[in-house]
Amino acid sequence: MINSVPAGRGNRAGTGVLPPNPTQWACENNALDLRRDLGISVDSRLVIADAFDLLGTAAVIPHGELVLAEMFSAHFRGQASQRWSGMALRLDDGSDLIIYNDSHPETRVRATLMEEFFHLRLNHPRSRIQLLEDGSHKRTVDHEVERIAFGSGAAALVPFCRLKAMVAAGSSVHEIARVFGVSSDLVTFRMNVTKLYSLRRRR
Repeated sequence: MINSVPAGRGNRAGTGVLPPNPTQWACENNALDLRRDLGISVDSRLVIADAFDLLGTAAVIPHGELVLAEMFSAHFRGQASQRWSGMALRLDDGSDLIIYNDSHPETRVRATLMEEFFHLRLNHPRSRIQLLEDGSHKRTVDHEVERIAFGSGAAALVPFCRLKAMVAAGSSVHEIARVFGVSSDLVTFRMNVTKLYSLRRRR
């Protein structure tokens, strides 16, 4: 297994850290760049706080710690809780505030925070929300930007090299999820985009 992260993107081909899916390589390289900057191997479980420390001016808090009227806090923990996971807000001083839904399980929070991290790290354009006269709202969404942020976050949490080794060793999706601190759904997603399901079927 390859433990270290090759320093430059041009040096990674053929080292086993990239999956046989070139359409995924941008996300994989974003994730490997993060591990390189953190000085951690592809075998290490990612510590979310360490990643955000690289941004310098970003603070992460659960929405339950916001000073909100109880009715609004209850709203986020009620039926609406499944509709949102997290958001990043740019403050007047130029710093960023990342808020996550603390009613979600830790595995989902980890995926949410890494998606928001890559939005900030890659300087993605911000979504805009337009409030309409009838009380509804519209949000601008760039689906390619969302794909890259989510895909990069997933690759950072579940690096291909270690995932491939665990699949080859016969580890179950649940076992892999436990090692990386993610959901089984995220492991399944990673197995799909990295073309590892064929290897699993052979096992």
